[in-house]
Amino acid sequence: MNNFQQKALLFCVGVVSIQLLPTLPPIYYLIFLGVLALAFYKWAKGLSLCVLGFVWAASYAVSIQHNQLPRILESQEILIRGKVVDLPVQESHSTRFLFDVETVVAPAVQHSFPSRIRLSWYGRGKEFKSGEKWQLLVKLKRPHGLLNPHGFDYEKWLFQQNIGATGYIRKSSDNQRLSQASLWDVGRWRESLKGYLESALVGSEYIGVIKALVLGDRSDISAVQWEVFRKTGTSHLIAISGLHIGLVSALVFAVFRYLGLRLTILNRGATQYAILASLLAAVLYAALAGFSIPTQRALVMLVVVLGGVYWQRHYKPFHIILVALLAILMFDPLAPMSVGFWLSFGAVAVILYGAVGRIKKQKRLRQLVDVQCWVSVGLMPMVLYFFQQVSLVAPLANILAVPFVSLAVVPLLMIALLLTVLDESLGVQVLELVNVLVALLWQFLEATAEVEFSALALSNVSLLACLIAMAGVALLLLPKGLLPKPVACLLFLPLLFPVRNEGLGHAEFKLVLLDVGQGLSAVIHTAEHTLVFDTGAKYSDKSDLATTVIIPYLQGEGIQQVDTLVISHGDNDHAGGAKTLLSKMPVKSLLTSVPPLFSEYQPIRCEEGSSWTLEGVSFEFLSPSRYSLFEGNNASCVLKVSSVNGSVLLTGDIEKNTEQSLSQYKPDQLKSDVLIAPHHGSSTSSTKEFIRDVNPDYVLFPVGYKNRFGFPKEKVVDRYKKQGINSFDTARHGAITVRFSGDSFADLKSLREESSQFWNWRP
Repeated sequence: MNNFQQKALLFCVGVVSIQLLPTLPPIYYLIFLGVLALAFYKWAKGLSLCVLGFVWAASYAVSIQHNQLPRILESQEILIRGKVVDLPVQESHSTRFLFDVETVVAPAVQHSFPSRIRLSWYGRGKEFKSGEKWQLLVKLKRPHGLLNPHGFDYEKWLFQQNIGATGYIRKSSDNQRLSQASLWDVGRWRESLKGYLESALVGSEYIGVIKALVLGDRSDISAVQWEVFRKTGTSHLIAISGLHIGLVSALVFAVFRYLGLRLTILNRGATQYAILASLLAAVLYAALAGFSIPTQRALVMLVVVLGGVYWQRHYKPFHIILVALLAILMFDPLAPMSVGFWLSFGAVAVILYGAVGRIKKQKRLRQLVDVQCWVSVGLMPMVLYFFQQVSLVAPLANILAVPFVSLAVVPLLMIALLLTVLDESLGVQVLELVNVLVALLWQFLEATAEVEFSALALSNVSLLACLIAMAGVALLLLPKGLLPKPVACLLFLPLLFPVRNEGLGHAEFKLVLLDVGQGLSAVIHTAEHTLVFDTGAKYSDKSDLATTVIIPYLQGEGIQQVDTLVISHGDNDHAGGAKTLLSKMPVKSLLTSVPPLFSEYQPIRCEEGSSWTLEGVSFEFLSPSRYSLFEGNNASCVLKVSSVNGSVLLTGDIEKNTEQSLSQYKPDQLKSDVLIAPHHGSSTSSTKEFIRDVNPDYVLFPVGYKNRFGFPKEKVVDRYKKQGINSFDTARHGAITVRFSGDSFADLKSLREESSQFWNWRP
């Protein structure tokens, strides 16, 4: 490793190190640290470069943090002007899009205002298109997302995308389109191309896949299709990044170099002209994808490679990767926050490491097979660490899918777009041919996905196990004879022993109140069993909280089946994700107050008096009455879970009528250490008598941040406070875990307080 490579690597280490920070240091501290690093550079070059990398990344992160919506403007009506960017996502009842703010019309803003926000329009009557300028009346909130164990960190994604607020558009006469997109606006081209594809392939079930390959727009890919891509390890095929940009660039380079060598006027500089043309083609293709972060990374790497060829520099592969890494971290110091960053650089590194230095040249087909095996095995530790599962059929699927998409589908798509300019009908015919090819590919992928044991799931893989397995990858890919392969394979064994939380003993149990926004989902763990109480909301056919929160949590905890699922009542915010959970995980028994909603799953009606015991933990329904005295919210299943170590009362959405009934007839049974607040803390629940009879140490409110109902109501929170009861809510604290054991009675932990990083929202 030469001097430049050492310096670049140290700087990159400094940039990446900010990912470990729970909070960002103040800017004056960073300035002082930067000056200090420069002053001592002559005597401590390595340390100084590492510090400078840290200062660069931290300063960039601080600037994004300062660009977020001021708290004082949250939930206020604000009139803004700006431009729609990226392609708006149209759903059945709403439209979502990014908006670059140019002017705040009202109120007068004395604070910094975010330059980019994410907006939703609920309803019909307005159509937003990329590149248009609008005046909009909006209500905004600071970047905030659901925070759960093993779940997607939405706040991290917002931070990396430099989105300073999210919100929705208020109905108002002030909402008006100020101007159409400029003729030269990339957004206008993308919108036109999107409309053309949709009209040319109307009715095609693969339009979502084709739009993803052309525009990077994956909003129309169905949940079923995503599942096939996941099981076959081919999700990377529909992300416009290094693979497709490199392919388009290579095709253009080959064509222009071929023509240049045959034209006398261009003969001398044929290679240079071909490089410039291929780079221009790559930029245009990246523009079609909206210059997303993966395409930006791919472009930077391509510029580094083509730059070396243009100036006829002979760089070693490691040098090229390092220069590309340095360029990307200078351009976007927060790129390491993305999983795609690690996987893309990991894939390139594995391919180069496996290919360079081989004495024997392999045939093309053998090379393709080798590369797919290298990538699948090489990335397996990282994929397991990030996603807790890896496709075992990925090498087989990719051996066919990668060349098929790269050499047939994508080139034909580019040809179709070019032909459209000359003859639209001819372009449509080529698009129809592409649709047939994608349909054939899909049959293969579906068949591959249906193979038994197509994926390996391992929960809670530790970072240490991942690093040890990556060392095993490095040894495994060495040429034959240097090290016995079984020795290298031994380093993969730590992956099979995931990190386990402290187990539960007899009569011990754990409550996990998941953060599902304005809704409810709680999980009760005993030593050997799992109960799920409610499943949060379903927003659309593509989105529900069982998919995004509950199932990832259960899989991350190594739970293979749900022993008991309780659906307290039929409201969407409690029962919306139930059918998804029932279809995607084995559920032994379903108990609910609304059996007709789940007739196909043989449900059992929850009734007062029903009880059972598992590992010394008792479960008992206190309501509803077997005589159906109440309906709606008041008919919610009320479940008490208790043991010698403590108790918790889960109440669904009961209101004062049921509370009064329980206080009258079962006051002694209500006493619990932890209470999940009835009806999210609404003013129609949590009566004084009910609170007195339960007399909990903690009350937990399952609520959404800045929810439109204003839950929990302030007077309700005060009611608990006057009784000396500690209150927590999922909006401020994220997922809340309470462990009932002999060693730590009612030990409560908040995920937001325990595990927050600098990008996370703080109370």
